[in-house]
Amino acid sequence: MMNANARIPRNKSTTPVQPGLPLARIIVPLGRGSVNVTAALVGLLMLGVGGCSTVGFYAQAAAGQASLMFARRDAGDVIADPLSDPEVVRKLRLVAEMLRYAEDELHLPVGGRYRSYVEIDGALMWSVVAAPEFSIEAIPRCYPVIGCAVYRGYFARTRAAREAERLGVSHDVMVAEVAAYSTLGWFDDPVLSSFLGYDEASLADLVFHELAHSVVYVAGDSAFNESFAGFVGNEGALRWLAHSGRDASGYRQGVESAKAYARFLGEWRHRLGDLYRQPIGDDAKRQLKAELFAAMHADYRLQRDRLGGGRYDAAMTEPFNNARMALISTYEDDKPRFARLFSDLGEDWAAFYDAVKELAALPKDQRWKSIDP
Repeated sequence: MMNANARIPRNKSTTPVQPGLPLARIIVPLGRGSVNVTAALVGLLMLGVGGCSTVGFYAQAAAGQASLMFARRDAGDVIADPLSDPEVVRKLRLVAEMLRYAEDELHLPVGGRYRSYVEIDGALMWSVVAAPEFSIEAIPRCYPVIGCAVYRGYFARTRAAREAERLGVSHDVMVAEVAAYSTLGWFDDPVLSSFLGYDEASLADLVFHELAHSVVYVAGDSAFNESFAGFVGNEGALRWLAHSGRDASGYRQGVESAKAYARFLGEWRHRLGDLYRQPIGDDAKRQLKAELFAAMHADYRLQRDRLGGGRYDAAMTEPFNNARMALISTYEDDKPRFARLFSDLGEDWAAFYDAVKELAALPKDQRWKSIDP
C-alpha cells in the first residue's frame, strides 16, 4: 500500500534541492518522491490478510498514518501563534500561496490538503526498493487498491533495515528516506516539518507533485504515476516562480540538468539490460556488471560539465545498483512523453489532465502507442 515518491529531509537551513530526479532527493545513502498510503489498509487489517509479516506491515502503516493525523495543527493557528518559529511561519505562508496557485492556475485538486502542520523528528519513513541481481526491473510489491509498486515504505527505520537485509540476500537493495507522501485524497495531508528545509522552488515542486497524484493514479503503474506527477511538479514550479515574480533561472537550469542526467543514466541502464540478457554464466555477468558501473562513473567524469557541472557529484559518490537504477527509471522515463502531450494540447492544464485520464484508462501495453512518434 505504499508508493514512494521519497524525498530527502533537509536540515533546518534552506538548501536547494536538485529538481527532477529521485536520486537527488531520496538517496540514503542512496533516492524524489512520496509514499501513497490509503485508508483501505485499516479495513484490510480488520478483514485479515495472510501472513504475520503482511499483517505487521499494514499494522505499522496504519499506526504511522494515525499518529500523523492526530499530531496535526491547523496551519492558520501555527501562523498566528507568536511562539512559532518565524521560518516555519514563512514557509507555511508560502505553502498557502502555492495552494492558491495550484487551484486557480494549475487546476489541481487542493481541498483540505496542506492546510495543517506536523512537526516530525528527522525522516518520515524509509522506503525499500529491490531488484534481482541480474535485472534492471525492480521487484513489484503488490497491495490491495493501489496495485503493484516498486517500493515498500516503513515508518520505523529498523523495520526497513530488516526488510532490506532479508531481500539483500539475493537482490540489489536500496533504502531511501521519505520526507513527503500523498494519501491520494483519502486524508487531508499535512505540511511536514521535513518540507521546510526545501528552497522555494523545490517546495513548490514538492507540493504540486503530491497534489498531482490526486488527479490521476493508475493502480500498478508506478512509472506512469511518478512521471506524470514529476512533470506537473517541475512545470508547475517553473510557472509559479514566474507568476510570483521570483527568479526561475536557477531552477530552470536544474530541471534541464536533471533531464540530461536522467538520459545519461538511462543509457547506462540499457547497457546493463543488454548485459543481463547475454547467455553467459553468473560469475561473468557479475564481473561485467561491476565493470559497467565503473565505466559509468568514468563516463560521468568525462561528461561532468554537460551534466550540470558538478551538480550530481555527491549523488555519484553513492553506490549504484539495479534497485537504484530502477527507481530513477520509474520517476524519469515517461516525463518527456507528458511534456510532449502538454505541448501538443496548447499547454492547457484541463485538457492535459483529461488526456492523461484517457491514457490511464487504456491497457498498459497500449498506453503510449497513440502519442509516441
